[in-house]
Amino acid sequence: MIRLIVLSFLVFTLSCKSTKQSTNNDFPIIMMEKTTCMGTCPAFIFNVYPDGSATYKGTHNVTNIGDFIAKLTDEQLNNLKNSFNEADFFNFANVYSANVSDLPTTFIYYHNGKENLKVTDYYDAPDKLKDLEKKVEDFISTLDWQKK
Repeated sequence: MIRLIVLSFLVFTLSCKSTKQSTNNDFPIIMMEKTTCMGTCPAFIFNVYPDGSATYKGTHNVTNIGDFIAKLTDEQLNNLKNSFNEADFFNFANVYSANVSDLPTTFIYYHNGKENLKVTDYYDAPDKLKDLEKKVEDFISTLDWQKK
């Protein structure tokens, strides 16, 4: 009887987990956040999900203030992923920082299905990372954002 209960529990637990993983779109595969500074730094949060849906929340010094959604085409999603791969994203350090104040911070995250990395760029990041951040920021402006 105990064996049957344990076996039933395991089957139930494992089946729920696999179903959740195969349909879960709750976690972004790409994320970029820029924080405020004492000046006119743009501040926003941008997320891209596995199905190509995207969210944007503009908070300061950006054209789109508020919450927005968009849908990437397969080509757009693949091009964006390729930008991360071409930048050799997983070879960046976790943090680029220094003991200075009043700079904005850029957080950038990528999950390729096998590995993931979140990079914090406050100061003195390599040009390759800065170029990727610029590509992502430029990409954001090309999407057809709809107010949430």
